[in-house]
Amino acid sequence: MTRQPTPVATGRTVAALLAFGALIASALLGEGYYRHPDVHGERVVFVAEGDLWTVPAAGGDARRLTSHLDEELYPQIHPDGVTVAFSASYEGAQEVYTMPLSGGAPERWTWESDASRVVGWSARGGLVYSTTSLSTLPSPLLVEIDRVAESRRPLPLFEASDAAFAEDGTVYFARPEWHRNNTKRYQGGTARNLWRWRPSDDEAANLTADFDGENFAPMWWGGRLYHLNDRDGTMNIWSMDADGGDLRQHSRHAGWDVKGPSMG
Repeated sequence: MTRQPTPVATGRTVAALLAFGALIASALLGEGYYRHPDVHGERVVFVAEGDLWTVPAAGGDARRLTSHLDEELYPQIHPDGVTVAFSASYEGAQEVYTMPLSGGAPERWTWESDASRVVGWSARGGLVYSTTSLSTLPSPLLVEIDRVAESRRPLPLFEASDAAFAEDGTVYFARPEWHRNNTKRYQGGTARNLWRWRPSDDEAANLTADFDGENFAPMWWGGRLYHLNDRDGTMNIWSMDADGGDLRQHSRHAGWDVKGPSMG
């Protein structure tokens, strides 16, 4: 018999930021390993035991959304709160799927034969994912799917592996992709920076060039770019204005890094 995960604790920040790490999960949620949270209004979707689950943000019973033998990852709730996108390897390579947030059959959207990771939803409602299948180099590209037209378009952003989308179409993204290095306070040559690109721009602008460490997990809300960095020695949640200034720290965990933040 599969044990149902313990309810998720309520978030307290105005921006409804959720940071799930092994220590936090152990302390607040009891036994289990909870990751990849996404929050929309009063609903949270997360990954546990290789499946998608949903639970009220205020706490309560968690309900399983999937039960396939393969694992589902990277859930992202559509702004309308009706659909959730995720990645899964149901038929070979990791591809992009959607399903009703209330439950139902998954619908497949990519046939890349290459790992495709759901990133989120663009300002105009497009489903955005990251893949290396369209690149001539082993570097990721962001691709936007128009689900109505059933078409896709790569975003002209080299090595963009994660992104947040402002209401005016501006894209805030991390470059390069994760270097597969879990070294604490990494400041090597592949440390990620946050960049800004407007559709009218010829070039993207580096917003975090002043810091040699990691800056990633961009989240846009209320005119500010929330993200993770370890300027104080631990990965915590910070924010900046649209031009990379007015840096503010919002979480102050010590020693144990924030992992997988989500904004709603």
